[in-house]
Amino acid sequence: MRNTDRSSGLFWLVVGIGIAIGSLKYGFGTLHEPGPGFITFFAGAMLALLSLSLFFSSLRDQKDRSGFQSLWAGLDPGKILYVIFLLVAYTFLLKPVGFLISTFFLLFLLFRIKGTYRLKSVFLMSLLVTVGSYIVFEIWLKAQLPKGVLGF
Repeated sequence: MRNTDRSSGLFWLVVGIGIAIGSLKYGFGTLHEPGPGFITFFAGAMLALLSLSLFFSSLRDQKDRSGFQSLWAGLDPGKILYVIFLLVAYTFLLKPVGFLISTFFLLFLLFRIKGTYRLKSVFLMSLLVTVGSYIVFEIWLKAQLPKGVLGF
């Protein structure tokens, strides 16, 4: 199996089936009163379905891929290290600085890496995604996000 999509599809299929089967021992529950294994079962099942889709699409694609080296072709290692640094810094700054400020700056810098967006578009996209996620998680789902220096 030289095609990396085939082997990764099979790997994630086994992992998805394992997650789905393992979640059954925690109790499935009902649709109105889900048990602890409810979400993990559907997550495992979804992973298995998507990996099957990947596997079968790799069977239709008969082009031979050169393997692991082709996955990294054309990537800039500096950008990869920059993104890793940003994500590590985000994890350390999230609690003291707060969700709104740290998420906005993370998204702003990540959108700037792409380099094809204008500064005004980057600012607007970062603002909309940050405010949208704040509304979904803090207001709608009532999750407690880190407040940080702003206090809200």
